[in-house]
Amino acid sequence: MKKIIGLLLLTAQLCFAQTYPLKAITVVVPYVPGGVSDGLARSLAQRLTTSLNQPVLVENKAGGNTLIGASFVAKAPADGYTLLLTAEATLTMNPMLYNKLPYDVDKNFSPIIALASIPQAFVLSNTINVKDMKEFIALAKKNKDKFSYANLGNGSTAHLNFELFEKEVNINLTSVPYKGASAALNDLMGGHVDAMIVSTGFVASQAKSGNLKVLAVAGNKRSPLLPEVQTFKEAGIGGFQPSSWFALMGVAGTPNDVIEKLNTEINKLLKDPVFKAEQLDKFILEPIGGSPDNLKNLIKSDSSKWTQIIKDMQLKLD
Repeated sequence: MKKIIGLLLLTAQLCFAQTYPLKAITVVVPYVPGGVSDGLARSLAQRLTTSLNQPVLVENKAGGNTLIGASFVAKAPADGYTLLLTAEATLTMNPMLYNKLPYDVDKNFSPIIALASIPQAFVLSNTINVKDMKEFIALAKKNKDKFSYANLGNGSTAHLNFELFEKEVNINLTSVPYKGASAALNDLMGGHVDAMIVSTGFVASQAKSGNLKVLAVAGNKRSPLLPEVQTFKEAGIGGFQPSSWFALMGVAGTPNDVIEKLNTEINKLLKDPVFKAEQLDKFILEPIGGSPDNLKNLIKSDSSKWTQIIKDMQLKLD
C-alpha cells in the first residue's frame, strides 16, 4: 500500500510539473521599488512571462530588514506560484542577527538559483571637499563623529559593509537609517547624509553627472562604468571588498521538477547575451546561475562568514 501511495504521489508531482505553470507566478521582492533587486526582478519577470507563457508578477513587500517579505513567502503554498527574490542578507545575515526570526532558511525555503552578484561602491556627498579615499579617511579621523552614512536597515548588507569599512580604516561615522537606497541617494545628493556603500550600477549615472563622488569600487579591476574610479585595493584598502548577491527561493516542499524547470529557464536567461547586455550590464550585475545545490552551498559558506563577523561585532537586533 505504501508503495502504491508513493507512486501516486510521484505521478501527481510529475503531472503537476509538466503543466506548470497554469496561472500567474508572483515574485516577492522584500524591498521598496526602484532598487537593483527590484529592477532585476522586473527584468526576469518580463522575460519569464514569455518563456513560461504565464504572467510573472513582481510584488514589493518591504520592511523589517526583509523580514516582512520573506515571512510572507515562507507561509505561502509550496506550489511554485509564490517566489522570493532577495539579496543574501535575508538568507545569511538575518538568522544570526535576530533571536526570533519569523522564518527558517532551511525549513521554510527551497533554493532555486543564485542569480547575480554586484560589486559595491563607496559614495560621498559633493559637500565633502576631498578628492580621494585617502583624504576622506584622514578628514574623518581628524573630525571624529562629524560625518554620517546611510544605513539601509540595521543588519542589512549596506550596514554591515559600512561597519566593516569603519573597522578596516579605523574611523567612526554616524548611522542614519533609511528604508531604501533611492531615498538615501536623494539625501546624499542633497547633502543631508555624507556617505553610503551601494551597488556601483545604482550610482554610476549620478556620478557621471557630477551629482556625487565615488571614491572606490569593489573588484579586482576598475568598473567599466566608472573607469576613472580607483578600486578599494588601489585606494589602499585591499582587505575590504564589499559585494552583494541575489537569489531566487521557493517555498520548502515545492516539487523538485518545478524547481528544476524554473532553474533551467533562468539559467538560459543568464547565459543569453542579449539579456545580459540589456538588463544585467546596466546594473553591473555579474550572472552566477548554476544548480539549486550551487545556491545552497553559497548560502552555507556565506552564512559561516557573516556569523563570525556578527559575533565579533556583538550585533543583535530585536
